[in-house]
Amino acid sequence: MTTTTRSPAPLAAATRADWLRLAGRAGETAFVTYDGIRVEPLPLPVQTEPLGTLATRADADGWDIRAWHAGNDPKATRKAIADDLAGGATSLVLQLATPGQFGLAPRYEAIAVALQDVPLERIGVCFAAGDQYFGAAQCLLSLWDASGQSAASARGAIHADPLGTLAQTGALEVGLWPSLELLGQFVASNLASWPNVRLLLADGAIYHDAGASEAQELAAILASVVEYLRVMDYDGVAAADVFPRLSIGIAADCDLFLTIAKLRAARILLARVADACRAAHAVGHIEIWAKTSQRMLTMQAPHANSLRNVIAALGAAVGGADSITVRPHTTALGLPDQAARRLASRTHALLREESGIARVLDPAAGSVQIAKLTDALARRAWSLFQDIEAKGGMAKALLGGSVQDGIAKTAEKRAADLASGSFAITGVTAFAGPDRPAADRTPHPPVAPIERAESRIAAMPLRRLSEPYETC
Repeated sequence: MTTTTRSPAPLAAATRADWLRLAGRAGETAFVTYDGIRVEPLPLPVQTEPLGTLATRADADGWDIRAWHAGNDPKATRKAIADDLAGGATSLVLQLATPGQFGLAPRYEAIAVALQDVPLERIGVCFAAGDQYFGAAQCLLSLWDASGQSAASARGAIHADPLGTLAQTGALEVGLWPSLELLGQFVASNLASWPNVRLLLADGAIYHDAGASEAQELAAILASVVEYLRVMDYDGVAAADVFPRLSIGIAADCDLFLTIAKLRAARILLARVADACRAAHAVGHIEIWAKTSQRMLTMQAPHANSLRNVIAALGAAVGGADSITVRPHTTALGLPDQAARRLASRTHALLREESGIARVLDPAAGSVQIAKLTDALARRAWSLFQDIEAKGGMAKALLGGSVQDGIAKTAEKRAADLASGSFAITGVTAFAGPDRPAADRTPHPPVAPIERAESRIAAMPLRRLSEPYETC
């Protein structure tokens, strides 16, 4: 008996309309971001000339695991730091109780107790000291002297950011223009003596947590960097010398693709500024420090924050962050306990060791969706940056209130969408369950009062998305 085999009929060529129809059946539809960027389920490749070149993370071995501490008890902070170091932290941030902030007392005695067990020769210490960075620098010098470290070999960060301090607290003790003048003198005088210390920070996470869109956050970062470069230039410090001492703070939230695209767009925009400053060779030395978003964290159903943190940290890692801070999932409730800090450190371990993302220099390379979103974000942010520059730069824009007004409008639009059900917060406005916070949670310390301020503006406080809907 003979059998006859038939060749299968050729498959009909699928059109883009066919693919979009199938995507629609699967529930994948286009949406528009708060920057007016349309995100398609099946995007076409970017057809225009890219806005700029993309620099990737310099360290192919992964990112710096940066743990944040904001308690006011030096002994409790010392124990918490020991737990984080045992969990794999490679650097630390100490938040100090400077005007408008809570945290550890900005005194050497308190800081020395908190850092007593820290091996300063291999663990970098960073300060969140607001406009009190001179005092923070003196504390760091004293710590190095006590441990036998020379300033030339020690690692750490002062993270002076008077523009960010003014935006967040609404006040600067000595005034904005004198603060910028002092900043230039501070950097110029310490540039050579502290070769491994980050002196400057342009923190976009402040604007994100106040409600900014992705492009607004990027524009604020870029405008702050350019303002600081102008100050440094006045003091004779070239941009190529500033970049290795500059950190960029950027928020990572639970929108995975937007977080990845935002970090990649940040590098493109910084490269564009560096090229204009004839310092393209040094732009790769700028540190991109990603911090998981505070505005996405909830008090109700806090364990859902763990999932949000994983997505945010994944976005930061894929986006190429040099350093990542994962805020413990109970941060909205108060100071995190040992279990919450352990879960935050395990998030890093999961991504670095188990998933293997750290072994890939640019995991997002080749993705049409991310490339198109990155380009659109970069273009929108560049346009907003130009608007800020047209107003005289970031300092004048903050004093005039235009930055605050633009971010407030975005925050109001997002709040309206949340109220209408356009999107939901898991565990709060959707799938709310019995998950309630522990009653014995230690609250955050009180905020240090602002007793004197030469410059005052409308502050941009933290706006947590879930706050109006929480029942706890």
